Amino acid sequence: MSELKKELQLDTRDQNQNKTKLPWIILIVMGIITVIAGTGIVRTGADAISASYKEAYEQQKASVYQNFYDKYYKNAEKKYHVSNRVSINIEDIKEVANLEVLKVSDVEYVIENAADNKNGISSWLEVPGEGIYIVNLQAAEFIVDDEREYIRVRVPYPELVNISLDYMNIKPLLFQNDVLNDSYKVGEELAKNQLNTADILIKKEFLSNEQYYLNAQKAAVSTIQCLIRRLNPENPELDIDVEFY
Repeated sequence: MSELKKELQLDTRDQNQNKTKLPWIILIVMGIITVIAGTGIVRTGADAISASYKEAYEQQKASVYQNFYDKYYKNAEKKYHVSNRVSINIEDIKEVANLEVLKVSDVEYVIENAADNKNGISSWLEVPGEGIYIVNLQAAEFIVDDEREYIRVRVPYPELVNISLDYMNIKPLLFQNDVLNDSYKVGEELAKNQLNTADILIKKEFLSNEQYYLNAQKAAVSTIQCLIRRLNPENPELDIDVEFY
């Protein structure tokens, strides 16, 4: 009877010990589960954070690169904007002192009748003459804009020079000696006077004819533009203004 009682007491003690151990086991198991679950949550969160970081990094990287590229491009474009353009060449034309722009001509008829001189000689002459308008490019001002492919040329107004008679093409239309004066000297003096008269008339015509002057200005503009374009064949769109002072 006493032995049975002892066995019952031992069973009761074991049950009580088991009851005491059970909560600790449950706590340990729950702790392990919590750690495992937490690890999964942390890993998931870390992956999300890593993905967000990478995305933000790539965006920032692209932004920095674009900003750097834009800044560099703008600076380079500003510094080397005309590097793909050919510089306008005007050096050769600037050395031309007397650029011929227009040649003008005129014909005067000089008539000397017998009644006009004491020697009774009649002489009619057709006398051509010519003159040349020039511009002095050494005195010109050149304003060149390579970027806009533009050039402005300021030159002195055309000047009429080299007025002369065309002796090779003088035509005698009439010569008559009423008193049969055979003196060579008389004929020479008469011819000289007629040519002097023709020279005065031609110069007067050239200097007083406004149309010659206007034509010379138009010819100067066209000639200068043509010369500059010929010196710059690689700039077919070159814009050239010519003005006079």
